[in-house]
Amino acid sequence: MNLNLDPSARARWLYWGLAGLLCLVWLATLASRPLFNPDEARYAEIPREMQSGGDWVIPHLNGLDYIEKPPLQYWATAATYQILGVSEFSARLYTALTALATVALIGFLAARLWGAGAGWRAAAVLAGMFMFVVLGQLMTLDMSLTFWMAGSLAGFLLAQQAQSGERRWMLFAWVAAALGVMTKGLVAAAIPAAVLLIYSLWTRDYSPWRKLHIRWGLPLFLAITVPWHLLAAQRLNDFLQFFFIHEHFARYLTPIAERQEPWWFFGWVFLAGTVPWSVPALRVLVSGWRSPRGQFSPTLFLWIWVVFICLFFSISDSKLMPYILPAMPALAVLIAALPLPTLKRDLLMTSVLTAAAALALAAASFALPKLIPADSAGRPYFLLLAKPVREVAVLLLVSGLFVWAQKARDATRSAAVLGVGWCLAVLLLVRTASLVAPIYSGIDLAAALPASERTAPLYSVRTYDQSLPFYLQRTVMLVGYRGELEYGLRKAPDKEITDVDGFLTTWNSQAKAYAVMDKRTFDGFKERDVPMRIVGQTVGRVMVARQ
Repeated sequence: MNLNLDPSARARWLYWGLAGLLCLVWLATLASRPLFNPDEARYAEIPREMQSGGDWVIPHLNGLDYIEKPPLQYWATAATYQILGVSEFSARLYTALTALATVALIGFLAARLWGAGAGWRAAAVLAGMFMFVVLGQLMTLDMSLTFWMAGSLAGFLLAQQAQSGERRWMLFAWVAAALGVMTKGLVAAAIPAAVLLIYSLWTRDYSPWRKLHIRWGLPLFLAITVPWHLLAAQRLNDFLQFFFIHEHFARYLTPIAERQEPWWFFGWVFLAGTVPWSVPALRVLVSGWRSPRGQFSPTLFLWIWVVFICLFFSISDSKLMPYILPAMPALAVLIAALPLPTLKRDLLMTSVLTAAAALALAAASFALPKLIPADSAGRPYFLLLAKPVREVAVLLLVSGLFVWAQKARDATRSAAVLGVGWCLAVLLLVRTASLVAPIYSGIDLAAALPASERTAPLYSVRTYDQSLPFYLQRTVMLVGYRGELEYGLRKAPDKEITDVDGFLTTWNSQAKAYAVMDKRTFDGFKERDVPMRIVGQTVGRVMVARQ
């Protein structure tokens, strides 16, 4: 066996080894904490009800029709439940796998465009990006949407560059766009189409349109996206109005979703989300539009993709931090493609900022008792974070000092060290979220309900803990609460008690029942001498028994 490997071969073995390590830690972290409210619990419960109830067309939440989003991720998670059983790990597995697949896809794309070194750098940048790591561990729809949109982007760019297999790559792009639509709606097709239109108008280069293979791609796209929409419209007579008008256009154009933020909101999200790569990310934003004319420019196309996504959601009346996640894979490719002398300077600055962040985190861990208000209900839980925060600080300090000591001479190795350091550090932070679970999860409330009483009447009064149905594997009766369940309740009014007085009449007539409520409601019931006893409580909610 020849152990005298050349430096490039040793580097490849090192990078593959680090990639394998990150995959193992990434997956091992999934089961380390309970599901958090509201998003994780919601998107875990819908496929649980799909898998147990057998309705694979109309998603349900708490037994009610819930058609805010298409069902692709629900299908994938429900199938995972059937194979692995219902658990936090199986609930998060699809999201985690799409995150890892996005890293691999982006690395492959950059390698095909600019060589193997660029591929490893792009993968390292994306794998170490703060927003990407966090959302790759949380069960939301944004990561799987990002994967499919990255697939449509990669397929399109590779089709433009291909000497052979052009149609194959373009059909891959069409399929990915269709699956993105089946994940979170029209945005997955609208954004790529808009970026292509802007690119063509900007450069006056319409040659990419001739490589779209619309004759094959569009029928394939429609074959994937249309059947479910038709089936849902047949089942629900107001599906088209609610799903397209209310959930797409009204959410984007009006404040109906109550998610208003200032126009500059995504500016600071971009800066925080791209940590630790904020310096090269800003450089890419400033200089990425410069591109030679006369031939297709993947750099300019990627730059328009990033900028358009940020601007598109900035002018919307509905803003949430994960909305710009689909911009991050393209941004990672652009960073990896920076000229090496420029990238080395940026990586050196990044190493210094990483070390500074480590020292700041270490200082904050010791100052936690002073930083957390004494009257905060979550104070005892947040104080437990001090030790793991110091461990995170050590990881970051080591990776930052290593790159700084090496003067970032090898851009690919420096990116790999920083990316791995930040990825492991953020995964450690995510893992420690279990320490604050009583603040954000209802798992303790679910455990407080005796196993022998799991079929007893259970009411959710003026609140709805998304995680309770998942952990109890049953639905609850809503009392004086509608929220996002309003659509389903309009179709099934028998699954709610509209006011507290009606609830108390029912409560007083039952010999055995349980109810979950916030502490303010509980205090109000105590003042009214409502018969009840506490069986469990978290920071924000109380479970009581009737008997």
